[in-house]
Amino acid sequence: MANTNTRTQPLKPASQEGQWIVDLDNFSGPLDLLLHLIQKQNIDIFDIPIVEITRQYIDLIHAHQERNLDVASDYLVMAATLVEIKTKLLLPKPKTIPTEEEEDPRQPLVAQLVAYQQFKALGEALEEQQSRRVKWYSKAPSDLSNYQAVIPLPEDEVTTDDLLGALTKMVQRLSLEQPTEATIQADTYTIEEAMTTIEEALDQSSNQPVSFASLLSTQPLTRNVVVTLFLALLQLTKRRMITFEQEQMDGDILLRKGGAGE
Repeated sequence: MANTNTRTQPLKPASQEGQWIVDLDNFSGPLDLLLHLIQKQNIDIFDIPIVEITRQYIDLIHAHQERNLDVASDYLVMAATLVEIKTKLLLPKPKTIPTEEEEDPRQPLVAQLVAYQQFKALGEALEEQQSRRVKWYSKAPSDLSNYQAVIPLPEDEVTTDDLLGALTKMVQRLSLEQPTEATIQADTYTIEEAMTTIEEALDQSSNQPVSFASLLSTQPLTRNVVVTLFLALLQLTKRRMITFEQEQMDGDILLRKGGAGE
């Protein structure tokens, strides 16, 4: 805390009559009003010229009262606090040498102003973030309960990632048993043909589940065949014509005829 008799920057001269006619409703409290006076005149918050600030603050309160407007009690309490600090600073100091450094009477008020200034800056930053956030639009979560009924996946047991992992391991296992074609040729196996393959296999299974691996073994093991069969599987499931499941983690994908609940 700077010496109480030192000013880092002098205050501007007293204002003309009418200059202090302000609406206290524009301030959130006495600290806000006091901080406004300090910042407006570029005063060092740690070295407040308390005599002049007190005069200006009280002038504002009196101008407000002269307009027959109510002044909140907390503004009057702050005025009394300023007068008390001013009085302590103007009282003559004892001539005896103090044993320890005397506390500046302004220090508690300065601490309140610094804390208020920090919270005010934080509040303004949050308001700015809020104003930006209201310009964002987000999509509400989609209801996938119907798909859950069509593609039964036991909770905490099997996920779509597990199914894709099982498919990858299945292809790797079958590739060891059946060499992948090396001849480059145009892809001719369509999703419609793959759907027909799945339906015919289910028709011939006598209501028994059909292994997805067995479907792959009936076709040349190419990337196009694997992807096309898997997409056909998903398409038939979406149409509620089949369901698929896994009996164990990383196990084969088993296909059954008919939608969920049939």
